[in-house]
Amino acid sequence: MGSKFKVKGTGLNSTDKYVSVKFPNGYDKWKSELPTESRRLYSDIINTTAWYDVEDAYYYPLKKIAELFFDGNEEKAAYDIGEFSAEYALKGVYKVYLMIARPQSLMKASKRIIAKYYDPVTVEIDDIEKKSLVLSTNVIHPSGILDYRTIGWCVKALSLANCKNVQYEKIDTRYPEMFSIKLSWD
Repeated sequence: MGSKFKVKGTGLNSTDKYVSVKFPNGYDKWKSELPTESRRLYSDIINTTAWYDVEDAYYYPLKKIAELFFDGNEEKAAYDIGEFSAEYALKGVYKVYLMIARPQSLMKASKRIIAKYYDPVTVEIDDIEKKSLVLSTNVIHPSGILDYRTIGWCVKALSLANCKNVQYEKIDTRYPEMFSIKLSWD
């Protein structure tokens, strides 16, 4: 199908790691049931610096994860993968971002992290308050599945930064062709 969006190989690595860690008994089945191009991507050695079509690299693999492990619930699957991806990244190569004291600073840093995963990408952080902010991004897919991966990532990142009771709400966006969420915490 093809998409204008590309995702970096590091994102494929986190998806692959997610399935192998969370669903080790279903890992081989997941891979074998992927569409041909997705299966090829996940069967070869993933080049972490290469860019891949978001449909083959993210959408179809996420859809299959939802089907196999979440009774078809794509939002729940994508959210869970987003949480895993945040922990994988922020306790790994990007752990320096967790040392940033303020949650608002972490979310501002997330603009740089998201830009390392998607191309092209636009991320806006607005309405920054003491315990909330609005994040908007153009990393969208008609199914909404990529939105929920981003939401899960942000919620987990804030939780890892010791924010309590992190909540999100999808809100109307002020930017064309973007989705927006309000993140808040205690």
